[in-house]
Amino acid sequence: MEECEALCSRVGIMVGGRLRCYGSVQHLKSRFGDGLMLDVKLNPPSAEELEYLLQHVFGDGNTCVTPMELDAKCRAFGSVELTERITASHPTGYSLTAAIERDGFIRAEAFCSWCVEETRFDTLNEYLQGAFGSNGVIVMERQNDFCRFKIRGSNNDLKLSHVFALIENVKASMHVREYSVSQTTLEQIFNTFASQQEEEKGVARGVFQA
Repeated sequence: MEECEALCSRVGIMVGGRLRCYGSVQHLKSRFGDGLMLDVKLNPPSAEELEYLLQHVFGDGNTCVTPMELDAKCRAFGSVELTERITASHPTGYSLTAAIERDGFIRAEAFCSWCVEETRFDTLNEYLQGAFGSNGVIVMERQNDFCRFKIRGSNNDLKLSHVFALIENVKASMHVREYSVSQTTLEQIFNTFASQQEEEKGVARGVFQA
């Protein structure tokens, strides 16, 4: 699809043998795009922040967190709910789960760093939901300090200038290192149309399937 966007002045998408849309790439994105994509990278906690947290949360001199201590240590960060994210299926909590399975504990520095990063993600997510509504923000991807949101809303809400202003206003306070805003890709639009093709949802002619 990247080649198509670069080389074609007009694009048509057929579904079930019928031409469903035709026009320039920008026209298709504006007409059939499903909101905007917001990619954000957050700053990790600084050495000074970690030093303060280690003294505040681990003032007793312990340098590790055992499974029995997780609730208390998460509560010290102001959210015992963080404990529920330390699972093998969580996009960031899995690393702490792996440490427990491997060593039987989590290093204090790694635990503090993870809690800070989760708190920063939550703050950003809540801010976006406040701006676009809880149904207007979908977390599409998370990996370490990277997160991708799909943003939906009215045409005024989805103006690039509006979204950029919202992020710029809190870039420093919410520890945003870098970000980008883009329209729905042509490939995503194509996949949306392709999913509507009934021929691909059923069993092919001449084939029996119990």
